[in-house]
Amino acid sequence: LFCTAERQAACPKLTTSCEIVREPGCGCCPVCARQKGELCGVYTPRCGSGFRCYPSANSELPLEQLIQGFGRCENKVDLEPTMTDQESGHSGEVNGTRSPPVKKPGKENNYQYIKETAVKQHLNNKRTRMYSSLDDPKTPHPRQSQCQQELDRVLENISRMTFHDNKGPLENLYDLKFPNCDKTGQYNLKQCNMSSHGQRGECWCVNPYTGVQIPSSPKVRGDPNCSQYYGGPELEPPTTQQK
Repeated sequence: LFCTAERQAACPKLTTSCEIVREPGCGCCPVCARQKGELCGVYTPRCGSGFRCYPSANSELPLEQLIQGFGRCENKVDLEPTMTDQESGHSGEVNGTRSPPVKKPGKENNYQYIKETAVKQHLNNKRTRMYSSLDDPKTPHPRQSQCQQELDRVLENISRMTFHDNKGPLENLYDLKFPNCDKTGQYNLKQCNMSSHGQRGECWCVNPYTGVQIPSSPKVRGDPNCSQYYGGPELEPPTTQQK
């Protein structure tokens, strides 16, 4: 509906041969799919055929990891038991282990389960850090960066979301503004809205400490060329910025 011929004609041409998928979100332009082992997440191109984007197995914050693009494209794992297994009476369990009961998920139920699990882990981790600090008052609690605090607020909003309206779960997520934090907790220079309604999300450049848009940086549906600000006063901490 939204991917008109005019919009598709404005898409950049792919220069390499690859499996073609649509860009993240609700964009219309073709992009190369991510291959097995490559980084992936909410804002990245989809994984190729037969693969899916997963957080690392030992991740304490799986949803946050996917939002920040630190997941990995791995072989799809089919969690549904096959009819052959059920009819033959084989449970697929290895001797000495017990598998948890598997409920065949519908589209909404499966998403709801993943969302609830990820957000609960995120909130439980926050509570654990808080209680550990109370138990040992001598241990200073590390102060979260502004970007991490903003991301926490978004994740808590997700934990309160319901997916029983007409817009569906993905549309609810696209309405949220996810801050793009780097590994140190600061804002990535380049921030983007998710693609929606067939259009690329707008991107702009920000101060990594405050997340405030650099005044001379335009909002564009493409690359705002944030590297041009490296070493400039726009990227200095607020306390040292020139007034």
